[in-house]
Amino acid sequence: MLLDSELRGRLDRLAVTTRRRVRGVWGGGHRSVRTGESLDFADYREYQPGDDFRRIDYNLWARLGSVLIRVFEAEEEAPVRVLVDASASMEFAGKFQTAQKMAAVVSYLSLASGERVRLATVPGPDRRSLVGPWGRHVAAWPQMEAWLEQLQPAGGTDLPGAARLVIGSGSLRGPAVMISDLLAAGWQRSVDLLGTGAGGVVVHVLAPQELNPDLTGDLTLRDVETREELAVSMDGRAVSRYRERLDSFIAEARARARRAGMDYVLVPAGPNAAEPAIKALIEAGAVR
Repeated sequence: MLLDSELRGRLDRLAVTTRRRVRGVWGGGHRSVRTGESLDFADYREYQPGDDFRRIDYNLWARLGSVLIRVFEAEEEAPVRVLVDASASMEFAGKFQTAQKMAAVVSYLSLASGERVRLATVPGPDRRSLVGPWGRHVAAWPQMEAWLEQLQPAGGTDLPGAARLVIGSGSLRGPAVMISDLLAAGWQRSVDLLGTGAGGVVVHVLAPQELNPDLTGDLTLRDVETREELAVSMDGRAVSRYRERLDSFIAEARARARRAGMDYVLVPAGPNAAEPAIKALIEAGAVR
C-alpha cells in the first residue's frame, strides 16, 4: 500500500492548481480555454457520454433529431498526467520508492479533487505498455495504486521520449507532473515539452547521498544505466567541486521549470519524504 488511510484523509482536503487555462470535456474546478457549464450560456455542442443529461436541449432534439447540450462559460477539470521515471538510476538509495510515493500522492490528490488522471512511465522497448490507466474518481485509486506498485526500476532513460508520449496521449490540455532524478541527457527538453500543456510540476528526487556525498579516497564509480566506469580521487576539493556542480544543476532545473510554466520541488529520497514534499508543493503553489 502506497498511501495509508490517514494520509489519504489529509489529501482529501487539498486540491491541485494550474497556472494556465485547461482544455477539458468534463466539468471541474479550473479556468477553461473554451466553454463548459455555469450560468452564462455560450453555445451548443453534441452530447458526449458522461455529460449531464439535464443540459440536453430537448426542444432542439425534437426539431432537429440531434442530441445537443447547452454549453456555458465554465471552469473545467484539469486532466493531470503523471510521469514516473522508472529507469535504473532511480533504484539508487530509495529514489524509486520515493518517486512511487510522490506519484501516488499527486494522483490521489487529483482524483479526490475531481480531476482526470493518467499515469505513465519512461519509455522502454514496448511503448504501449508504459501508459497507465485513466482515472476520474477516487474509486479508480485501487487500480492506479496497483499499477504504480508493479513498476520496477530498470533500463535507460529517455525523458524527452516519455514527455512526447505523455503529451500525445490525448487531446485534452492539462498539467503534467514529472517525477525524476533528471540524471539523463535531454531532461531540459522533456521539461519544455511537458510545460506546453497547462504547466504542472517537476518533482526532482535525489538521494541524500547525492545531495551530501560522504566519499573519500580513490574510488571507481559505475553508471548503473550505461555501465561505464570512472576512476576518481575524492578529497575535500573534489567534494567542494561536486557540491558546486550540484547546486548549479538544481538551480538550472528550477529555472528551466519556471520558464516552462511549471513549478519545481526538490524532494530528498527517504521513507518519510511524503510529508515535507506535500508541504513543499503547497509552498510552491502547486497544491492548495
